[in-house]
Amino acid sequence: MAEGDWRPVMHPAGADTELRVALEEVALGRWMSMRTLLARTDTSRSWATWTYRSQVLAASAAGTDVVEAWADDEPDATATVMLARVASERALRAFRGGHPNADGLWHTALGACRTAVHAAMDNPVPWTCFLALAVIDEDQQAGEHRVKAADPMLPAGPWGLLRRADALDPYNREAYHRMLQYWLSRPDAAAVSHADGYARWVLSRAEQPAAAALLMLPVYVRVERWLRLPREALDMHWLNSYAIQDALSAFHGWFALRTEGERSVQDLNYLAHALWAGQQYEEAGRVFRAMGRHITPRPWQFRLAVPGDKDALLDHITRCRSQCLGVAGSSARTGPARFGKHRHRPAT
Repeated sequence: MAEGDWRPVMHPAGADTELRVALEEVALGRWMSMRTLLARTDTSRSWATWTYRSQVLAASAAGTDVVEAWADDEPDATATVMLARVASERALRAFRGGHPNADGLWHTALGACRTAVHAAMDNPVPWTCFLALAVIDEDQQAGEHRVKAADPMLPAGPWGLLRRADALDPYNREAYHRMLQYWLSRPDAAAVSHADGYARWVLSRAEQPAAAALLMLPVYVRVERWLRLPREALDMHWLNSYAIQDALSAFHGWFALRTEGERSVQDLNYLAHALWAGQQYEEAGRVFRAMGRHITPRPWQFRLAVPGDKDALLDHITRCRSQCLGVAGSSARTGPARFGKHRHRPAT
């Protein structure tokens, strides 16, 4: 495909063709492809792909009774886990939307998670669901949401839930991101500071390269901090030398070490944005190429006058991509020595 013909695509499955097919079947009210896909997904090395696929499938199925039909027709451990997934998704949507039945859906989801924990004792997903639901408990009424942190500089929170997920699948991406979302959702002025402290703590103890995907945590925190800044400070936020270092650390320590199937589409978009905004165009170009045509609205939409304007979103990403690939192409033609003279350097 010529570069001029490139058109971005937004789809929850990203480049995962098998997941795309299963989602189409779910939309038609059929569950067999979902069951088959999850059964075929390899969990021998990690649960990362299984966790991601189950999350995307549950988001699609939450507005239907397709998972309930599966559990009725062929009850098994996987169906029970998916019931917890769907119940958690419904509770979170109701909470965010201020639905009057949010509390009831929350308790239903907690019960489904408890059932799933016992039905699939080796699966980390029920624990990631517990972590996801923790944001609803804004007052930390549940004891498991006010566990003392190992680091005295960090506040109490659902640390025990994170430990349970990590014990079953070390450095599970979703579990650690759910914990990050917990801190970012806290109803206090220190939410971003707590999230940043958490992300730095994770990286200070994580073994690399096993935890490479978690190098993206500080990049996600930077987006949240960026959103709280005055409009005139938006660009300078990403040109800060520490912001550039976070992006380059994720590029070299995660992106450069992982194959296509091991990279989250969301992570790729966040990294491409951070590198582009930090004027690290050559590295951003490599990430854009790895993304292919697959984009996500976040974080690009936050640069638009109207965040929901799809046409403006696609145009903006296309321009950013062209800019980065143009610089990367120039570098390839002139060689690294000549390119190095013009490359942006972070301020000291």
